[in-house]
Amino acid sequence: MANPAKFLEGTAFGALNNILSEMHSEDGYALPNRFEVIITPPPKMGAIAITNPFHGSERAADARAISLRCETINMPGRNLNTLTDSNIYGPTREIVDGVTYAEDISMTFQASSGLQERVFFEEWQKQAFDETTWNIGYYNDYVSVVDIYLLDKQDNRRFGLRLWEAFPKTIGATELSHASNNEIIKIPVSFSFRYWDTLDLERTSPSLGTKIFETVINSVERNITRNVPRVLNRL
Repeated sequence: MANPAKFLEGTAFGALNNILSEMHSEDGYALPNRFEVIITPPPKMGAIAITNPFHGSERAADARAISLRCETINMPGRNLNTLTDSNIYGPTREIVDGVTYAEDISMTFQASSGLQERVFFEEWQKQAFDETTWNIGYYNDYVSVVDIYLLDKQDNRRFGLRLWEAFPKTIGATELSHASNNEIIKIPVSFSFRYWDTLDLERTSPSLGTKIFETVINSVERNITRNVPRVLNRL
C-alpha cells in the first residue's frame, strides 16, 4: 500500500463551517442585481427638452432618471497583452507588452412611454456629428464618464469603477409586436470607452495635481535644508 502524500498543512482550510461562516459574514457574496449606474452626459449637451407632439408639453430628460432605468449592464474587464520571451534557457515565459480594456459596454434601459431614454442618447450622439453637414465634432465634446457601483443588501457601495471617455456608440433596434401584451420596451445601448479606473479612494492613484504639489513641497524642503548651516542641522 502506497504511503499517503505529506504536505506542510494537512487540514483543508475550506471546511464547510468556514464556508458557511464566510457566507453569513458582513462581506457575504456579491449579488448581480445590486448595482447602481450614474451616467454623466457631456458638458456641452446641457438639458434636453423633449416635446410631446400630441400634447405640446415638454419634459426635461434628467440624466439621473435615465440612470435609474438601467436594467442590465456588464462590468468591463481588463486584459494584459503578452508576447513570448524565448530568449531564455528552459521553458519560455509570457511577458507583458501592453494593456487593453474590454470592448463596448452593453446596457439595457426600461423605456418610458415617450421613449425619453432613446431621445436622450440620440441627442448625445448628435454631439459627435452635424446632421446638416455631416461633419464630425470634436472628441472632447461628446465623451464623458459613466460610474458603476456594486451594492450590498444595505445599499452600501462596496465596489466601484469609472469609465473614462465614454459615449453611446450604438442605440440598438427595438422590436415591436402585437403579441407582447405584458412586456415593456427595452432600449439596448452600447457604450464605447477608452479605459476604466477604480473609484475606491484607498486604491486611487495620486492625481497629477497631487504629484506636482508633492514635488513642489519636496523641492522647497530641500532648498531650505540646503541653506541651513550644518551646525544647525546637527542640533
